[in-house]
Amino acid sequence: MCGSRADPFRPGAARRALALALALCGVASGVAAQVVGPPIRLTPPASLSESNPAPSVAPSASSSPAVVAPPPSSAPSPPSMAVVPVVPRPAPVTTQALGPPDPDGAGLLSGADGLGGDPWRGISQADLLPLIAALPVNTPSPAAKALQRRLLLSVGSPALAPAGLQPAGLQSESSPAAPAARRFGALRVEALARLGDPRAASELADRLPGLLAADEAAARALTDAELLVGPMECAKAQARGQGFDDLYWRKLDLYCRARLGDRAGADLALAMLRERAGRADPFLPVAEALAGGPPPARGLLDATPIALASMRAARLPVPPDALSLTDPALLAAVATNPASDPMTRVSAGERAAAALFLDSRQLLDLYAQIPVRGDELSRAKEIASRDRSARSRALIQQAMAGTMEGTRRIGLAALAVDLVDPLWRAGPVGGAAASLLDTVSPTADAAGLAPAAVRLYCAVGRLDAAKRWLDLALRGRTADVAWLWPLAAVSGILPRGAESAGVAAWLDEALRGADAAARARLVGQLVLLQAVGVAVPDSAWLVATDGAGPPGGVAGGADPALWQRLGDAATGGRIGETVAVALLLLGEAGPTGASPLLVARVAANLRAVGLEPDARALAREAMAALAAPTGSLR
Repeated sequence: MCGSRADPFRPGAARRALALALALCGVASGVAAQVVGPPIRLTPPASLSESNPAPSVAPSASSSPAVVAPPPSSAPSPPSMAVVPVVPRPAPVTTQALGPPDPDGAGLLSGADGLGGDPWRGISQADLLPLIAALPVNTPSPAAKALQRRLLLSVGSPALAPAGLQPAGLQSESSPAAPAARRFGALRVEALARLGDPRAASELADRLPGLLAADEAAARALTDAELLVGPMECAKAQARGQGFDDLYWRKLDLYCRARLGDRAGADLALAMLRERAGRADPFLPVAEALAGGPPPARGLLDATPIALASMRAARLPVPPDALSLTDPALLAAVATNPASDPMTRVSAGERAAAALFLDSRQLLDLYAQIPVRGDELSRAKEIASRDRSARSRALIQQAMAGTMEGTRRIGLAALAVDLVDPLWRAGPVGGAAASLLDTVSPTADAAGLAPAAVRLYCAVGRLDAAKRWLDLALRGRTADVAWLWPLAAVSGILPRGAESAGVAAWLDEALRGADAAARARLVGQLVLLQAVGVAVPDSAWLVATDGAGPPGGVAGGADPALWQRLGDAATGGRIGETVAVALLLLGEAGPTGASPLLVARVAANLRAVGLEPDARALAREAMAALAAPTGSLR
């Protein structure tokens, strides 16, 4: 019996008996993480702390207090149908010999601003390097990207591996191992640059002297990011490449000389480039135009950061075929080229903004540049009903700026919110629509807009505004109000004590007329509610699943090795490893594109290591993509 695993689809009585038997047997933590049962304290009770000390994890300022398990002498209460992992308290601290200090332990964030005083405790550099090398880049999630940035900028480093030890890898196809020769600091700088944050990457590199001179991949990643985001410090970038012989750095020298007005130097650099690269190099037509020659005769031949930055500097338009690009960092460079066609720029800009390579302000500037034909502004609603493209969103923005009539403004704001793809709701595309909502007051005549406004404001993390519109929605009691409850609960904008009390009422309303797809969405919402600490009674699970009970096992599409490793890292109190593995599990899709069960596991384990605000933010983004009237995902 002690070796059994809990079956989440057993009948309630048998399932409770099995969970209680496993608890009494004291199974290993790997199995215990899958056992259903009541929440337990994440740090040891005071009575055990002296005899069995555990590493302390300082909760954030907004963390909820830990739930204390009943004392051993009290009668155990029947466990509930929990689906998120119950994380045992961290294992006792063990002592080990310290290795040499790591020169790459500098960072820009420390303490509560980062991930605490020692985020890499408990993991070796050999095990960590593959995690850092495989971190996702193009997530649409502001919460995931902010957490990843803090991970990379936090002060501290893992223990250096003994001489001759090669990186162990993840033992998983999802994350290739990093080369043994690369340094921890180089991987951090490269990851920050690939995230689209060259300023932070450069500041971090400045604190790690000699790093970029020894790692061309990191130096080039930083330079590419500076070229795409612009403007770059040419003198610093040129000095960075002096020790490397790759043709890339000769192209950079030409770009910098032309940009700084050094015509003679640009001509010399172009001659050297022709000699080394030959006429077959696709960058050469752009280079000749950059040095004062004629523009390229054909379309986009070289879709590299240096080519796109050179076209922007030479005021060469990027042709529409650039929209076939899939890299959002390159698309951001297309969008910020003022010589290009406005429609090309706004189409590229929305896709770049969806992956957080442009912000809402930049996107609004692009929307304002779309030319209007005839009476399109007066027909914006009609046009948007048949065309949900970037151009329609631009027309709505311009139409809103040109009208003062209250009813029309409310209608345009509602249309702007509706045109945002649920997967883009949390990022700059949603933020641009929220800027229109800011011009509409939450008054009685706008009550019909209130549910959609709550959903959008919660998605972008503007919870004060969401609360004002929620109050309006609750006063109006429209038909759509019921589906707002789980989103409001996860976002923390409900009155104190209203979270757990509202599960049954919300579920009763949401199940009316719900088809199979809507029921599956409701189960996902229950999983996310439980992950942030909302008590979900057994009756709710049974009603939502027609008696099947909560889902169990590894979420579909998730890497089983990473799934298990996340629980192990959180159980051991290894904060940095927990965050890195959580980000790998979420992947490029982020919380809005991942399974709710996967997001719930990530959120529960982040809470276990004291990262309550991050767990809430990820669950909130996922819930905002799920929260919709029955039968609708918009």
